[in-house]
Amino acid sequence: MLKDLAREQEQNTGRVNISELSRETGLDRKTVRRYLRSDHPPETPHTRNKPSKLDPYKPYIQERLEKYPRLSRVRLIEEIQALGYTGKSTILGDYLRQIRPRVSVLPELRYETKPGEMSQCDWSACHYSSSQGLEQKVNCFSMVLGYSRVQYIEFTPAQDIQTFLTCHLHAFEYFDGVTEVILYDNIKSVVLKRKYPSTASEFHPAFVDLRDHFGFTARLCRIYRPKTKGKVERSIGYVKDNFLYGREFTSLTDLNNCAREWLDDVNNKVHGTTHEIPFDRLPRENLRPISSYPPYIFQKTYERKVSRDCYFSLYGNLYSVPWRYAGRYVDIVVRDGTLQVYADDTVICTHPLLEGKNQRSRQNEHFEGLLNQILDEPCLSPKKKLAAQQPHYQEYPVEERNLELYDTLWEKRL
Repeated sequence: MLKDLAREQEQNTGRVNISELSRETGLDRKTVRRYLRSDHPPETPHTRNKPSKLDPYKPYIQERLEKYPRLSRVRLIEEIQALGYTGKSTILGDYLRQIRPRVSVLPELRYETKPGEMSQCDWSACHYSSSQGLEQKVNCFSMVLGYSRVQYIEFTPAQDIQTFLTCHLHAFEYFDGVTEVILYDNIKSVVLKRKYPSTASEFHPAFVDLRDHFGFTARLCRIYRPKTKGKVERSIGYVKDNFLYGREFTSLTDLNNCAREWLDDVNNKVHGTTHEIPFDRLPRENLRPISSYPPYIFQKTYERKVSRDCYFSLYGNLYSVPWRYAGRYVDIVVRDGTLQVYADDTVICTHPLLEGKNQRSRQNEHFEGLLNQILDEPCLSPKKKLAAQQPHYQEYPVEERNLELYDTLWEKRL
């Protein structure tokens, strides 16, 4: 286990600190050095059969792991400390390595960003346990500041563009600022058509409006390479394992309230990579203050011409209007994920804002009476009108049979 601690220390800090290993394990520094050079554990009398501070809590740990096998060391140390444990987390780590198998992971190349340079953002599908014991599906919006590692999360029932942009505003308010660059995955709320370089891609117009308002650059990670945005990927995994796993919530509101308390606690603890408290590093992020921007309003107005087939196009999708407005210009107001269509300052219809491209929102009532109107047009001759109004039936020949045959059959039956 000493070598495991040494490897973990070297991964985190780039070197092995013999004095720190000596303090954590209670072994003499010479013993630590000798053991790290050998293939056998140290033979020191004072380490044999020595009672551990963790012993009274091992039954509790085993019970928790039987119910929730993926509970992390950080989560378990919090729980047993609440029960009175006063030992270090390294003792718990040694014990966990004994009772559950080691999982091999692929190595990663860590990239550190400068203060205020970049944040990373992503959606993730999650599940939480309700107080009734049911699994509820929910979406987790997550954004992480690259330098300070301050994290923001919010759970939502949907991933529509309106919710996506609203979560951005909440994150900016939580950080009290905006970074120069935000790194995204290739999600449809951000990009409609991926190009190279990523900044030349065709972005969602509603997202572009938010991006240009706050003046940040949107970059996209490489396709099929989610590790490009490893900071937010790891943070989402931490949310699932440390926050959602093993807890129950009464509602989505309760889930978000607990998430905010959890966030404030996590962002106020020493980060495993930076070895500093994220909230302490936040002032050095040099974010562009949110107060330096005018309020962002979710309302945009567009003018469109209605086609002859009673549709107009917006954001690459088609929306129907009542057929009487075909060929006319209408005003479209986008507000809170809804389209309101105006003609002569009067709302003639509404539509939900569609995601993606090449979709169609059709309301059947917009076409009621259109066929009768077409039939009444003078360009149709009476003969063509009659043919259009009458249903078409396919004619089949009917077999003719001699009626004397029925008399013969009836006599045989008698």
